[in-house]
Amino acid sequence: MRRVMFAALTLVAALAAAACGSGSSDNGTGGKVVSVNQSEQQGALVGKNLDLSKLSPDIKDPDHPVTITFESPWVSSPLIQKLAKEFHQIHPNITVQLQAVNQDSEQTKLTTQIAGGNAPDSAYMDSSTVGAFAPRGALVSLNDYMGKSIATPPADYPDAFKTMNSYQGQFYALPYDGESTGLFYRKDLFQTAGIPAPPKTWAEMQADAQKLTNSSLRQYGIALFATQYETSYYFYPFLYQAGGSQTTDDDKQAALNTPEAIKAAQFYTGLSKYSPPDLWNSNSYDGRVAFATGKVGMYIAGAWMIGDLQRSFPKVTSKWEVAPMPTMDAGSPCQTTIAGNSLAVFSQSKNPDAAWKWIEFLDAPQNMALWNVGTKKEPSSLLPPRKSLIADQTTFSANPQLRIFSEMMANCGITNLSNNTNWGEVDGGPLSTALAKVIYGKADAATAMNDAESQANEILSKPTT
Repeated sequence: MRRVMFAALTLVAALAAAACGSGSSDNGTGGKVVSVNQSEQQGALVGKNLDLSKLSPDIKDPDHPVTITFESPWVSSPLIQKLAKEFHQIHPNITVQLQAVNQDSEQTKLTTQIAGGNAPDSAYMDSSTVGAFAPRGALVSLNDYMGKSIATPPADYPDAFKTMNSYQGQFYALPYDGESTGLFYRKDLFQTAGIPAPPKTWAEMQADAQKLTNSSLRQYGIALFATQYETSYYFYPFLYQAGGSQTTDDDKQAALNTPEAIKAAQFYTGLSKYSPPDLWNSNSYDGRVAFATGKVGMYIAGAWMIGDLQRSFPKVTSKWEVAPMPTMDAGSPCQTTIAGNSLAVFSQSKNPDAAWKWIEFLDAPQNMALWNVGTKKEPSSLLPPRKSLIADQTTFSANPQLRIFSEMMANCGITNLSNNTNWGEVDGGPLSTALAKVIYGKADAATAMNDAESQANEILSKPTT
């Protein structure tokens, strides 16, 4: 689940020695800018090695010391703290003050801060929230900044990430990290059950789940969740594969009682027959233990789980593998969910140019690569949302299993198809409830989705607050 996909990043260790100054300039009429020794820059494995002191020289540094705030759930990460220090070395007149926020409540806190006139200068936030804040004028349009920077060419971002970070043709945030959803499977349980390969179609997935389920051993075929947002998030790949969407083409009505949506809901919830009921009230992060201990044979999750399993359960690393999401039928289009996080500057900032310099620095190719894939010594398991990094054969050398997720992101990735600003309320409300009811056996899929449709339409028709 995207809410927890970067939990592993808190474990990123401090990296190589700090960069050292090697030169300085007065940056025209602005403040001083100091070059750093690129050969000592963080030990990043990949990424175009831009001169971090010359990313956008036409945007001047402040001519006096300023402090900007950066709100993020990951300010305790040694990597972020190190990057903030390096940024200050390059831009001596800009100090970054890191402010912690709980990931689950970040949008609520930012909404409160914006209303109170005390928004941070910049933030790391779920890309899905860009569409909520940009229409309200809470974020700075970045197009002018990006046009003056060598670090953020719009053409280098995959289309889905451009969409997530734009509003009315303007960028309001920079894509920073991403994930796609794929299939994890236990090789040892597959072998014992006589299954030669991971499933490629819905029919194979259901058959494999049945073969893997052994009630006498308390072993199940696949993990499934019936909690708010979790159940809807993992339903979407099946919805897209069936040819469905969240809403109608004009984005004003829900599309939950269509034949495609009902077919997807019937298949997805039908897997509950092969899923441990005690997991239904959990979430994909806590539930990963059932996969690591061999209680379930298949697990749908994002790339974040690769790194987490490697770190948290190293003794079973040889017993599992990853595969693309099965398609509805043989030869039918692959579709899966993608999500990510972004970097934004808030309109209430008194130092937007300085705040831009900071998020531009973080988003520079070598720093984006460092955040997403780490180093050979300290690998991470996120997907850099840059075409140049995805195409680079060295990008995933530290963690080759990421390549499958990268290919799915590039070739099959779909972000939220609805731009209706009220969709989030539907996602965590009627849709999650409908799917949960079917999983718990309290309704059939057609009835539940039809009921959800009516409730969703009421929500979608409400004015944006």
